[in-house]
Amino acid sequence: MKNRIRALRISLRMLFERYPLLIAAAYFCFYFPIFTLLEHYRRPQFYIHCWIDDVLPFCEYFVIPYVLWFLFVPGMLLFFLKHSRRDYLKCCKIIFGGMTICLFLYWIMPNGLMLRGKVEADNIFARAVMFLRSMDTSTNVCPSIHVSSTVGICLVLFRSDVLKSYRALRVFCFVLGTLICLSTMFLDQHSVIDVLCGMVLSTVLCGLLEQREEGLVPAFAVRKSYER
Repeated sequence: MKNRIRALRISLRMLFERYPLLIAAAYFCFYFPIFTLLEHYRRPQFYIHCWIDDVLPFCEYFVIPYVLWFLFVPGMLLFFLKHSRRDYLKCCKIIFGGMTICLFLYWIMPNGLMLRGKVEADNIFARAVMFLRSMDTSTNVCPSIHVSSTVGICLVLFRSDVLKSYRALRVFCFVLGTLICLSTMFLDQHSVIDVLCGMVLSTVLCGLLEQREEGLVPAFAVRKSYER
């Protein structure tokens, strides 16, 4: 049995090394069903709220950057894959690791919001918000996956040695990433607490991953030197 499991792991590793895009495809095949099940069958036991949530005004125009997140994440994954496979793998580890932790937290500590009021405006953006709310319920919100994945992508881009020359892209991602994080609060989709937790989650994962990589490099170098 152990040999079969090991052989399967080796086969999967070789497959993912040859077709790295399958990493993202395989993960989302796991993520979406689990998230949908949690949305329907785990009722909130904890409600997230802080006083800043009551101060922030609702603004339906923030639906634009909020929806752009659904293009931003796959678009940046494809960009990393094309220009730096190392950064692509690093990004996958951070954002998919963060999503998995969020799913686990949603399961053991189902949480939700009671922030959403009636949308008073009557325009295309307000109607888009109403449609968004019908699809994206106010459950399973902390940490915010919107924020954790956005911050994870920005951290990988800003800390990449290979992509230093892409200054315009860095500025674009910083502006769009900031607007995406703000949109979660100004649309009452998330509490400030959700946003902060999402930021901390990706920052910690990025730090741990980089520490692990730095620890492996000297050991690898010593082994190669010894072999020579």
